[in-house]
Amino acid sequence: MGSDASAYSLPPSIDSELARLQLYWKDLIRGENSMPFSDDINLSEIPELESRILLMQAFENPERFRFEQVGERIGSHYDVPLKGLFADEIRQHGPLEDFVRQCSATVARSAPTYVRSGAGYERILLPTWGEGHVQLLLGAVARTSG
Repeated sequence: MGSDASAYSLPPSIDSELARLQLYWKDLIRGENSMPFSDDINLSEIPELESRILLMQAFENPERFRFEQVGERIGSHYDVPLKGLFADEIRQHGPLEDFVRQCSATVARSAPTYVRSGAGYERILLPTWGEGHVQLLLGAVARTSG
């Protein structure tokens, strides 16, 4: 990730669909916790975002990230179905450019991260807690305007 603390920081304004996902995530947080629990995620509650959603399982030792859910607008950029694959097994281009690094940053920070890629996409990843660590990453991708 480098020494730049602002890398992956959320900007003041993001795509409305990414903001909608962030609001959904925030609404799941219980009490004083910093993030929701993984088992609180219910994608059927946000059907309007289904085609843009990513759900990644985070593993420790070694750190790896497996695709659990991939929206059609994301998956259509790849020649193989991504569900069940690890992020380091695919070519990171288009909507998933710099993806593994962002996943790692999200786990390390235990906080939301954001990327605006040179490939014309913006992406948010939101951590969720389970089994004593960041267990799932909830994310979405949107096309940038301009």
